[in-house]
Amino acid sequence: MQHQKALRAIGRLFFDVPIGLLYNASLVMKQYQKWLPIVLILLLAFGLRLVALTEIPPGLTHDEANHGREAIGILRGVFLFIFPLNYGSEPLYSYTAAASMWLFGETLFALRFVNVLFSVFAIGISYLWVRRRFDQMTALITAVLLSITFWPLASAREALRAGMLPFFMGTAVWFFWHLLDKNDKQSRRGWIAAAFGVSVAITLHIYLAARVAWLVFPLFLLYLAWQRRELFHQSWRPALSGLLLAGVLVTPLFVYQELNPYALTRLSMLDAPLENLRNGNLLPLWQNATSALLAFIWPGYGDQFLAYNIPGRPVFDAVSAVFFVLGLGVSLWRWKRPSYAFVLLWFGVGILPSLITGPTANTTRNLAALIPIFVLPALGFGTAVQFLKAQFKAAPRWLPAAIAAAWLLFAGWHSASDYFVTWANDPDVRGAYQVNLVAALDYLEERGPADLVLLSTVYPGPAHDPSINLVLTGEEANKRWADARWALVAPAGQSSRALIPASTPPHPFFARWLAARETVALRPTDLDPGFTDFWLDATQMQTWAEAPALANFNNGLNLHHAEWLNPVNPGETAELLLIWRVTNPENVGPIVPPAFTTDVVMFTQLLDANGVPFAQQDALDAPSWDWQAGDLLAQIHPIGIPAESAPGSYQAIVGIYDRLSGDRLPVLGNEGEVLGDFTAVPDLTLGQP
Repeated sequence: MQHQKALRAIGRLFFDVPIGLLYNASLVMKQYQKWLPIVLILLLAFGLRLVALTEIPPGLTHDEANHGREAIGILRGVFLFIFPLNYGSEPLYSYTAAASMWLFGETLFALRFVNVLFSVFAIGISYLWVRRRFDQMTALITAVLLSITFWPLASAREALRAGMLPFFMGTAVWFFWHLLDKNDKQSRRGWIAAAFGVSVAITLHIYLAARVAWLVFPLFLLYLAWQRRELFHQSWRPALSGLLLAGVLVTPLFVYQELNPYALTRLSMLDAPLENLRNGNLLPLWQNATSALLAFIWPGYGDQFLAYNIPGRPVFDAVSAVFFVLGLGVSLWRWKRPSYAFVLLWFGVGILPSLITGPTANTTRNLAALIPIFVLPALGFGTAVQFLKAQFKAAPRWLPAAIAAAWLLFAGWHSASDYFVTWANDPDVRGAYQVNLVAALDYLEERGPADLVLLSTVYPGPAHDPSINLVLTGEEANKRWADARWALVAPAGQSSRALIPASTPPHPFFARWLAARETVALRPTDLDPGFTDFWLDATQMQTWAEAPALANFNNGLNLHHAEWLNPVNPGETAELLLIWRVTNPENVGPIVPPAFTTDVVMFTQLLDANGVPFAQQDALDAPSWDWQAGDLLAQIHPIGIPAESAPGSYQAIVGIYDRLSGDRLPVLGNEGEVLGDFTAVPDLTLGQP
């Protein structure tokens, strides 16, 4: 008897328990199986955005790097409301990137991971809203298109602040429509209205396009007042209170901008189109608008900005474009249905910036409308399926799913090959993402602890290549920057390593100071196909710097040597070599925006017999923000001599001025007295042509 009980117990253990678990698991799966497709889609989207994230895009653009500089600055205690780099940028992305860097380290991965995450969130919120307002199939197709199409995929892998906009615009829409839902309890309306207002305010703290996008909500309320009075009366008060809350929350941003107009200069890009409109000249606006609309479907009209798109590539492939147009037509036909009317309004208002300015860079300016743009082809496909079902009632039930799978597989393959293969390997794209500088920085990292080094680039200014260095290496103190075509810097007055790319071949005069040690080749098709590791011998610069200074500029910079390099005749180019020693970089000039550093320019003028300048060169190819005490600078000023100039000797003067204000640095005497705001250098003698 006990033996039989034991056998039954064993039987229950090995049969009843597993069967019970499987049964309960099946109930759970049945309950949650509706969520399985979107979970798989989100995993696909996350994988496509995460794979090779630091290799594709192939380097960093200057805009990405400047956001990285802002985030690193936040971690080091620099807190700003609007960040003035990149023509001014709203704060939320940089603070979120700083949080990511706090978690994952000050790396390129942490910088780009922000938009990866918010892109996946945007797909999730789009699915929830579309499923509620339309149907499951439309929601799933929208989510797949947002996951696999070139534009949302590319914007999710770039470290640009606009990439956060689709998610928060989607949350604003989600809460707004909850205010229209009769089934929502009155007790919830207060916090839903608050969540709606906060979401709208957040969009305005992300990107400039949000200053237009919020208009979709009051416009839709007007639509409801016209077409659906009961919905309007139910929702206008909480919706208006949410918008008022958003206005209160965003007021400090606008006040700060008003008090600091330098902080957000990108608004000036709208000046020309709006001026044409005020003057009654509608043709440029019409051309911009038609081009911006064609950018969705017609090859050659897509975004021409190669850093974000294959120039001219439309948003949609040929098949998706057909469904997009069909969805747009269906929405217009069904405009009396609130869901369709809202999609149209969201689409139209969201793309308004590109309708005004044209398609260039519309891949960032249109991101507020990203979700409705991809709802439209999903609606078009759903309409086509309904039509086919009505025409072919005997068609198998699996046929629509098969057609959708074929279409989406084609769209995904088309986008993935265009993005990961064609675009990522394009020489122009690699140039825009500064692959040469990235390779040079990797080269230095591989050689162990950093020594003093000069890096030559085309863009040595404060808001460009040095920001790439900061994001990738985390340090700046041991590096100096110059364009070796016209300038060199000896860090701390010492001989040092100098990495010079093919794009900035050193001036022939500088060649005598440079000894090549190793040349690193990149791809032969690259616009900048390699760089050379030189040893910069600063002996001659040191010798000149030991001589008494020719002029002392504000106790910050001393001029020690000046000479004209070659004989020159009228109509030719004279070249003046200047050797400077930095004594106190803080005295070189005022701290000015947008980088909050000094930013000065050197000038050379040739004067006629009356003391009037007739030839001039203003340039500084070793930026002042980078100088440290003891640095030696060699700057060459090429000056075009007018062909009508008479042979003879001409007085030459040199000075320094602040780029923003134009104020010149004073020249000081031995006792600190001001002698003037320029100094004389050797006269230039013009020969007989």
